[in-house]
Amino acid sequence: MYQRPRQALDGSPIGDLYHKYAQDVLRYIHRYIFSKEEADDLLMEVFLAAIESPTLLKFNAGEQIAWLQRVARNKVIDYQRRAVKRPTVALEEMLDSPFDTDHFTPEKAVVDREELELCRVRLSILPELQQQVLLLRFGDDLRTKEIASKLHKSDGAVRSLLLRSLNILRDLYHLREEGHAGGQSR
Repeated sequence: MYQRPRQALDGSPIGDLYHKYAQDVLRYIHRYIFSKEEADDLLMEVFLAAIESPTLLKFNAGEQIAWLQRVARNKVIDYQRRAVKRPTVALEEMLDSPFDTDHFTPEKAVVDREELELCRVRLSILPELQQQVLLLRFGDDLRTKEIASKLHKSDGAVRSLLLRSLNILRDLYHLREEGHAGGQSR
């Protein structure tokens, strides 16, 4: 599932951290970055930051994983910001696309990709618990009772959290639409 770092890290303290936490960090990155290659690149960036950190190895195990997750989150946000500014579509994606080829154009692919990245950016604004509930509901297609069990919450609390999260996202989309409509009338 994940690539091993260069052999130079094997047996080193950072290499041990990599072997211990890489799958968890990569799983987190894959929540937001669907391209395997891009996610693997971000994972390497996280562990390059770990190599450069003068304090990471002084932390206990809980602090180390928290540090790695925080760096991964920052790398994902940076990636999403770059992707929104310069949307691209890989040729392989266009060729392997399940879209009806009569209506599929490279321009549409870029717009679709941009919308997906904007959605990810909007999701990243939400608190971690709201992101997790939305991911479990719509990404993993779990029912609210299953989510409640996984998160050790009541079904009512998960339903309320899901509704609140969707309302916030809807408001974020409306703000964007109003911003574009306001900008066009000037």
